[in-house]
Amino acid sequence: MSDLVPYAHALNLYDIDPDFFVKIGIKYLLLDLDNTLDTHKDKTPSERAKNYIREIKNRGIKPIIISNNNYKRVKTYADECEVEFLYRMGKPFAHKLKKFVKSLNTDTDYVIMVGDQLLTDVKVCKKVGIRCILTEKLWPGDQFITKFLRWIDMMRRKKYKSNGLLIDWREIYGRIK
Repeated sequence: MSDLVPYAHALNLYDIDPDFFVKIGIKYLLLDLDNTLDTHKDKTPSERAKNYIREIKNRGIKPIIISNNNYKRVKTYADECEVEFLYRMGKPFAHKLKKFVKSLNTDTDYVIMVGDQLLTDVKVCKKVGIRCILTEKLWPGDQFITKFLRWIDMMRRKKYKSNGLLIDWREIYGRIK
């Protein structure tokens, strides 16, 4: 049952203090786009997203947007944030992400991802050997393709919560301060 347990859990990306990533030694922060940075309906980044990314950069961490969405969608968004991006990643399939992480020429301990889905984001991170922080989705709706996965995701999250397997990022942060 614990095959998809994330490294940590957060209400949303913006709930995570950027200093947390510094404390755990992160150099590369992979950010899922839809329902993690903004909703899938937001074609351009919110001020909140741009400010958060700026805070990450100010701490010497390289943010990279990673998405299953198409080139135009991801490029338009990432260009406004002035960050590198990866599109049509095919999450949960790991081939593209493994190749990218290998190209960073760094230890996987320095890479973490933040995403809102167990069956795509957490699963691909497990396959690649990097940590993942699971968030709740930003918007109650979903793209059509995501709806079925959300039902399975919801059932797993309930089990993880009831078994104390979803550890809040603050608990980890408190241990290392």
